[in-house]
Amino acid sequence: MAIKGVNVAHIAAALFISRLEIEAIAQKEGLDLKRTPLRSGPRAWSLRDISRLSRAWAQGEDLPAIAKRLNRTVMAVRKKRAALVLPARERYAEAVWTDADVATLLAHRERRIGLQRIAKKMGRSVRSLQRKLVSLRPAADPFAIPADSSVILTWEQASRLTPEERQGRKWQVRNSPTGLVIGFSRNACTTRWSVEMQHELAMRHFAYQAPQAVADDFLLSNRTIVSQSGWLHLPRRSKKDMRKTFDPNLYEIYLNKMDHMRRECLGKKGFFFWSPRRGGRRTSRLHQQTAVMRSGD
Repeated sequence: MAIKGVNVAHIAAALFISRLEIEAIAQKEGLDLKRTPLRSGPRAWSLRDISRLSRAWAQGEDLPAIAKRLNRTVMAVRKKRAALVLPARERYAEAVWTDADVATLLAHRERRIGLQRIAKKMGRSVRSLQRKLVSLRPAADPFAIPADSSVILTWEQASRLTPEERQGRKWQVRNSPTGLVIGFSRNACTTRWSVEMQHELAMRHFAYQAPQAVADDFLLSNRTIVSQSGWLHLPRRSKKDMRKTFDPNLYEIYLNKMDHMRRECLGKKGFFFWSPRRGGRRTSRLHQQTAVMRSGD
């Protein structure tokens, strides 16, 4: 009610509690209350009328009965009910579908009889028939593999494919806090490591996730994960502390504990690696092994 902008006095009257209790709840939840003066006039809603409306609605009385009790129109009561955000009711209670009813509906549909004629024969609304037909459709397989290679696969879908079948496709990394998407090239089971991929690999490394667990979440080989970790200069970790699951909250904790930071390589612009904050190297191993460094140019 407070979120919808209902006056605090009306909230108190509708819920049968004091304004002090409402003020305390609003303060605890961080809600802003509307405290504008109430309207005055012969047809203005009094707090007593709002209490009567709320109680009658909760007891299941219909709108015409409530309107008669309050000496108001049905439309006025309906609008006030909506303004007070009192829970709506189902307008019609739909009859239970029996197996015989379902068989009759399907038999009529097989003979291509229109829904309006079927509804008239069965004593139901067209909308009721439509809802039932939709519910009878077989549920779509959430793990079905889309034929379109441009569609990004979920981890569950991609995990059902072999590495060769994932060539030319992209998929989501499991349990990624950033929603990371990776993929293979069209002609080989290789991936081009982006800055985002390297950063998430480092996050998982500093959060002490085991290399094989990282490989499973990325759907890459353990060798690929270990190799990329080496190029990024990620520090060694104790095997006994490694975890199967990835907890992003541990990343900052262990990064500070190991006193490492992310640096941009002085010899290869755009390539970032991790090194100790104090006395750490400024040039990456990747740059040192390039043709330029080997030739001495």
